[in-house]
Amino acid sequence: MSPLLIFLITAGIIVSCSGKGSGGRKEGASGDLITAARDYSSTYFARKLGNARIFTDEEDGLVTITNDISGYKINHGKIVTGLIDDDEAEDGIVPFYAMQGKSIMGYYHMILLASADTFRVVKTVSGIFTVHDIRDRKIIAEVSTVSPDSPGYGCDNCREVISYMWNNGNLEKEE
Repeated sequence: MSPLLIFLITAGIIVSCSGKGSGGRKEGASGDLITAARDYSSTYFARKLGNARIFTDEEDGLVTITNDISGYKINHGKIVTGLIDDDEAEDGIVPFYAMQGKSIMGYYHMILLASADTFRVVKTVSGIFTVHDIRDRKIIAEVSTVSPDSPGYGCDNCREVISYMWNNGNLEKEE
């Protein structure tokens, strides 16, 4: 085997294993930001509940914050970061489940805007299945085209991808 071919194969392996995420997510600084958003959210929910335990649930792998009466589960694998508001600090969107006992009561997304060296919760929204990315100050999200009480709610044919923008403290659908 020629040295050039060995070099090219080695370089290809190194590049493919470099830790660059896909789907709009970046590792490194953004990976640290995702961890910071997860940790901030966990602490936020623990304070909200009082006397809460924080752990990673062995069954579903989600970060769970509970006081056995109610709780939250953070889907840390789907936290998305990027520029949402007008400043230059990266913000985050944290998907979570609200729980009553061990029952899931709803699925939400918490919008975190960067504030000094931490975050602040500015809004919690429902009705979004998935946030795919934050690009050019736009939140790219998948939503239902039918109401939650419709029999077709959540079906693949009843979903669309839309863009939201943060405007004066509100999340507005981009037209």
